[in-house]
Order: sequence, then structure tokens, then C-alpha cells
Amino acid sequence: MITRKNSMIVAAAVLGAVILSGCRRPELVSPTAANKLADRFYGALTHGDVTSAMKAFAPDFDATNWPRLLTNLQVRYGRVTSANVSTLSLAAAGGQPCYLMTFQVQREHLSSSERLFVCATKDRAIWFIRGHELTRLDTNQSIAAGVLPSETGVRVP
Repeated sequence: MITRKNSMIVAAAVLGAVILSGCRRPELVSPTAANKLADRFYGALTHGDVTSAMKAFAPDFDATNWPRLLTNLQVRYGRVTSANVSTLSLAAAGGQPCYLMTFQVQREHLSSSERLFVCATKDRAIWFIRGHELTRLDTNQSIAAGVLPSETGVRVP
């Protein structure tokens, strides 16, 4: 019997298939490389190394102000002490596999929710951060740079 809940699951599966139709074999896209990249990024910030953290971003990421922002966060609020992934969603950009990753990040004097949009190159050999959004949990202020997917839902009558 098809219930409202089952209809929503089917609709979400169909939407996912449509979104991923540009990816080659999306069923084989493991989050391992995306997780390693995020670990490297937040690991560098844990050690106060913004220069190394910036190497995780895609070459086309507009990094004009981002290194200064990350440096100022470190100076004012301290280094990253923990970054725990809270959600991980498979996505696509330009036919390439991506993950939208949400982290709960703790700095010495600031808590934030941060989203990383992490994508593979065409041959899936290298993964880069294509977008980054930070939201302060105390004031709900946010700032973003790069490419971030917009999330949409499916309404089931």
C-alpha cells in the first residue's frame, strides 16, 4: 500500500536520480575522499595554518577575502578545537559528484555551523572545496563564498 510517507520516499528517490543523472555511476561515489579533504581542512585550522587550509579549495574558488576571514576568526576566537560532521548529502555540480557536508565547529571562543560543498574533478582523482558557508550559532550571522547548492524539497499532496 502506498502511503504518504512511501510517496515522499519515492519522490525523494526520483529527485535524487534526476539530480545525479549527470554523474557517472553515482552509486559508486564514496564519501571517503570528501571526508579526508574536510579532515585536512579542519586539521590545518586546528593547527592555526590558514595557508594549508586554503589549499583545500578549488582553483576557481574566489579566495580574495577568505584567507583574511579565516585568519581573523583564528585571531579573535581561537583555533578550531573540534569539527564534527552532522549531515552529509550527495549532490552534483557540472556532472561531477559532490557532497554537501554540514559541520558543527567549535573554536576556543565561538561555535558555528559550517557547510562545505566538496566536489571531485572529472577523473575523481582530486577533491576540492567549491563552497564554504559559516553561521555563528550565537548571533545566527552567516557568510558564504564559492559555489553552494540550493536545497529544494518535494511537496507531496
